[in-house]
Parts: sequence; C-alpha cells; structure tokens
Amino acid sequence: MSRRARAAGAVVALVLLAAAAPARATLYSFVDENGVTHYTNVPSDPRFRKVPGSSPPPAGRSSAGSGSLAAERYETEIARCADSQGVDSALVKAVIKAESNYDNRAISRAGAQGLMQLMPATSRLRNVDNPFNPAQNIDGGVRHLKYLLSTFGDTKLALAAYNAGENAVRKYNGVPHYPETKNYVSTVLSHYGRYSGLGPAAGANSALETGETAQFQTFVNADGTRVYTNVPWKYLEAPGWQREGAR
Repeated sequence: MSRRARAAGAVVALVLLAAAAPARATLYSFVDENGVTHYTNVPSDPRFRKVPGSSPPPAGRSSAGSGSLAAERYETEIARCADSQGVDSALVKAVIKAESNYDNRAISRAGAQGLMQLMPATSRLRNVDNPFNPAQNIDGGVRHLKYLLSTFGDTKLALAAYNAGENAVRKYNGVPHYPETKNYVSTVLSHYGRYSGLGPAAGANSALETGETAQFQTFVNADGTRVYTNVPWKYLEAPGWQREGAR
C-alpha cells in the first residue's frame, strides 16, 4: 500500500527502533484530537495502545524473511486467495515481493503492515483484524487488489492506485508523477514478468548470450492486431493486449 498519508490534513508520525530491526519491534498507536495517528515502539503517552499482532516472534524463530523459501511458505495461501478473486497469482506474488519481500512482520515508515503492506485504513476496509497474520493479510490484500483492478480496468493503474491511492490516479488520469509510484509500478511488473514466466529470471543470461533460441509469445488487442515478441513482459502493462500463447 502507499507510503503516503491517505487522509487530507492528517500526518502520520512514526517512531521505530533505531538500533534493532524496526519490523520486529512491538508497535503502539493512538489517534489524537486532530485525527493524527501516532506510532511508536516506546510509548510515552497513556493513550498509546499496542497494535494487534505487532509483537516480535519468540526468540529463535525467524519471520518470513526473503528468498524462495519465504515465497514457497505462502504458495498455498496465495493460490487460494488469487483463485477465489480471479486474480493472477503471479501478480499477487509480484506485489508481495515488491511490498515486503515476503516478510510478514514488515512495517513501513508510514505504518503499512505485513506481507502486502496494508495501511490500517485498508485493513479495516477489508476486515483484516490482524495484518501480521499471513492468511488474513494476503486475503485482504488480494481482495483490495481485485477491487482496484475492477475499478481501473488496467493492471498498471491498479498497481499505481495500490501504491499512491485511488484519488492520485484519478487526479493524474494515469500513473501519478511520483518517482516512488513510477518505480513501484515498474518493479512490480518486472517481478510479474518473472513469476508468470514471461520475463527473464533474475541473473539469467539472455538468449543471445547463451545461444538458446528465444521464446516468442503472441499478444492480440481488441482490434485483432497480433504481435509476436520475445520480450513479452513489456506487454503486461499495455492496455488492451491479451496473451495468446507461446510459439
């Protein structure tokens, strides 16, 4: 979810551990009389209350972490949620990779939480009681992603809205001119290409370097125009184009 504050006039104040890993600190929050949400790991005001699920895991146990093992840990849940909402599981994996790198206890500077980095307002909207619970977080995140895909009818715009918010996409009538959002959309689409098998694996040599025959994919638009390409991940973000298959 977006690293930017969602509510107009509201500033999110966040204080995390400086020496220890912030994603593993117990987090407290309260909303003041001006509607400002405050976060800290060292509560100095009696209004602070513990954020559910924010306590670090017991000693000796690791949170999700990064890498393929972390991704495999959530494979079943991702597939279940993606299938139930009609969302490509490769896209869900790409969002999780970009958002938290599969760390189910990740907390952003703006307060986004868990695998799919749900802002507290989004968690409430999607009925996620504990954003640090992987199953709940993925379910809520996929439902929110489905909503954005249905709302904007375009993967690129849906991802931009996931990062910067719906209003920002409507304001710019496209991907907002925020460097962070542009980079976010590009990063997710790059991961999407790899997870879907349409893009080169990270660190892999190109077909020219290895001497292998390049695999071509076929894409078609609403007018019936077909394109054959060996760089199909570029068409993942092209409105109106659908993949037909490999040749």
